[in-house]
Amino acid sequence: MRKPGPRCTLLLISLASFGWAISFGLLASLAPLTLEDADLSATTIGLNTSLYYLGVALASPWVPWLLGRARLTVLVGMFLDGLTTVAFPLVHDVLSWHLLRLISGVGTAMSLIPMETLVNAQAASQERASRFGFYAFCVALGLTLGSACGVPLMPYSAHLPYFIGGAITLLAMVLVVWGVPAQMANANDDSTGWHPWHRERLALGAGAVQGFLEGGTFAFLTLYLLGRDFTESFAGLLIGTLFSGVLVAQLPMCWLADRWGVARCVVACLVMLLIGSLLTPWIAGIALFLTLFVLGACCGALYPLGLALLGERVPTSLLARANAYYLTANCLGSLAGPLVIGLAIEFFGLAALFGVGAVAVAGVLLLAPGQTLGTLPSRASSCQRRAA
Repeated sequence: MRKPGPRCTLLLISLASFGWAISFGLLASLAPLTLEDADLSATTIGLNTSLYYLGVALASPWVPWLLGRARLTVLVGMFLDGLTTVAFPLVHDVLSWHLLRLISGVGTAMSLIPMETLVNAQAASQERASRFGFYAFCVALGLTLGSACGVPLMPYSAHLPYFIGGAITLLAMVLVVWGVPAQMANANDDSTGWHPWHRERLALGAGAVQGFLEGGTFAFLTLYLLGRDFTESFAGLLIGTLFSGVLVAQLPMCWLADRWGVARCVVACLVMLLIGSLLTPWIAGIALFLTLFVLGACCGALYPLGLALLGERVPTSLLARANAYYLTANCLGSLAGPLVIGLAIEFFGLAALFGVGAVAVAGVLLLAPGQTLGTLPSRASSCQRRAA
């Protein structure tokens, strides 16, 4: 079989990730409804979601060692994600539901790390962020479609939407066969020696805070908006505006990063998130729509920009490990976000929602001095020094 070129590989991987994201978005939106119909408590439903992210975090550090069989790793990961989606409505006990979400998280780590490593490894420095922007746009589009299409189908069949989402992910495995090489031997090679991972705290911090905001701030946003006495329909419009920002901004913001500097764009997103989080409790009307759009755009763009920043700075031989650390940081943020923000809301009320998010963003900015203007050496210059 003829080996596809970098652009064709990017297209195949992005479409495969789109298929994966449909089942992810569908399961994330429908699983709480299925568990609620089973009369389970909110705590149990929250634990079920947390177990998914725990599965990703536990599996991520081990996936780089599987890249000698990269294609098989992705195929197994997507099979696990598709299968757990199909199986979720077929079981009827809490332990099985929890086990399926944990396995789904493992499948996600096996699916994403090799594909994101391949995107990073094949990207030229002047277009790395744009490539990740296209990849992230496909993932966001699949997540949005999965989340939006699953709920309307539930009144007609409790099983059908799960089957559709899982089937699409399983069918997307064909694209993996074409797009992912059988092995990626150079992506996890320790021959280059130790890497100062503490110097990547801006990229890893961006991944962690993105997960924190996505898992925490956005999870409580509906309650916050209703608590401000907005109607349900108006709150729905505001939430739709936020997620439209996530979807629309991926490509243009990553295109800008290739021309302005990835590190600068990461910091710009963090600053905009900090300002938006501080302003949101005090504004209303059109300004609130605009602010939530910007918050969604900046939060959504942080994930591909953080990956692109790692790709600039980490040797090719350590990209798989870098992506594994990044996904782990993102999922740990997703685990911590709902817990920390939930506790803050219990003690200080719904007004604490955006305050805690602002503190998390400010913490990343404060922990990354010297990395904010893109002044640190790129991956290329680091490799040249090692060769010298």
